Amino acid sequence: MADVLLIQPPPQTRNKGGSLAEPIGLEYVGAMLREHGHTADIVDAWIDGLSVDAVAAEVARRKPDVLGITATSVLMPNAWEVARRVKEISPDIPVVCGGAHAIYEPAWTLGDPSIDVAIVGEGEDAILELIDVWNGTGTLDDVAGIAYRGGDGEVVKTKGREYNDHLDRLPFPLRNDRHMEGYTLYEVVGKRGCPFKCSFCGASADHRKVRFRSPENVMEEVAELFGRYGKKKLYFNDDVFSINKQWTHDFCDLLIRRQLDIEWECQTRVDLVDLELLTKMKAAGCESVVFGIDAGNQENFDRLNKAITVEQAYVSVRHAREAGLAVWCNFIMGYPWETARDLQDTIALARGLDPHFARFFMATPYPGSPLYQYAKERDLILSYDLATYSQDSGTSILRLEHLTQDELSRFVYRANMLFYLRPQAFLKAMSGYRRQGRWKALARAVPAFAEYVARVRSHSGPVVTGAVPGNLPGERGRRQRT
Repeated sequence: MADVLLIQPPPQTRNKGGSLAEPIGLEYVGAMLREHGHTADIVDAWIDGLSVDAVAAEVARRKPDVLGITATSVLMPNAWEVARRVKEISPDIPVVCGGAHAIYEPAWTLGDPSIDVAIVGEGEDAILELIDVWNGTGTLDDVAGIAYRGGDGEVVKTKGREYNDHLDRLPFPLRNDRHMEGYTLYEVVGKRGCPFKCSFCGASADHRKVRFRSPENVMEEVAELFGRYGKKKLYFNDDVFSINKQWTHDFCDLLIRRQLDIEWECQTRVDLVDLELLTKMKAAGCESVVFGIDAGNQENFDRLNKAITVEQAYVSVRHAREAGLAVWCNFIMGYPWETARDLQDTIALARGLDPHFARFFMATPYPGSPLYQYAKERDLILSYDLATYSQDSGTSILRLEHLTQDELSRFVYRANMLFYLRPQAFLKAMSGYRRQGRWKALARAVPAFAEYVARVRSHSGPVVTGAVPGNLPGERGRRQRT
């Protein structure tokens, strides 16, 4: 049996108004390890405010047999730094990296010699087989869905691993009692995968097979979660919550019958809801829904392979409001081909849809996405420093064909100002916060939003995208432990 320490590395930046959410992927891996007799614990540097030094000190104290790290592309610089510190402590500890960057760029992930294995896909079964190899059974070539460096230093990618079609067999995520109090939301995953091919999304290159847990299995986890930890808002971390309307109806029926009196939120698409479904979701405790709009006109919807229409956006946002839900709409600005007219259309659509909240992000070419390939082939990526790969970084890393960087920043600023500095938008946002019970989040967010406005007007700093009440970038109040 092995002692495995799972790490969520420190974030690049802190988020004043945003959420602190469970590292659900690590929690699933940890649960699988324990179910098979291994020791597994999670070090979440986000919730504990840990620096890289503090994470390294915890590794030195624990001296695990295996170390697992999860990382998106943005988190990879800190993941590499943690791995390097681990190798300084004990060169013999195998370091495994999973997460989005490892899936889409395994060779890039292994570019730092401190990472021994990249998991190219889902990790629950792969980690068990890797431990068997390190315990003397088989070789790395026998483990599907991984990449590693061969004897000559070249990256070897094994055969692909089939996706797990039987999600009900997975144990419920391994949750840390101390951490659960600090997380802003509980997280539950009802299904995995997304069949759509949106150009800005890494999952469009893979991860398209949708697999479902049964509504009863999800209901069991929800009941256990609230029975164990008490009442808190729940977030369904599915790519598209209502990808199957019948599943959604069945699950909502279970929630209504169980009368758990819980509040939850989810994200979905405007072409996969209707008034009947949204009304039932509200009756089942749903308080808010997030729609990814992601552009401002039909031409860009089509170019991005969104497979939605402007009319569907208007109808579904209206239906969600009629059902009594707080509505969030996400928009992306600054695709390489966009003109000033395209960005004006995005602002106009956000104002026309009139949701409770709108978030405006800068287009970012995440590895694995068609947008990344498009930009790379045309030499439009200004930086491959992963620390800059964030929609909230404040500047675009794309060379734009029709606009300057400063012009794009000003459009993002204008989008926020024209959307939020309207009396009806302000009142609607307050209504959304009241409905969601997020007054504490608002109290943190408003000062940061005011600071954002002042900074832009004085040109003392970059225009930060996504800067709206409830999702404001910046240093969180709690200091990192060293």
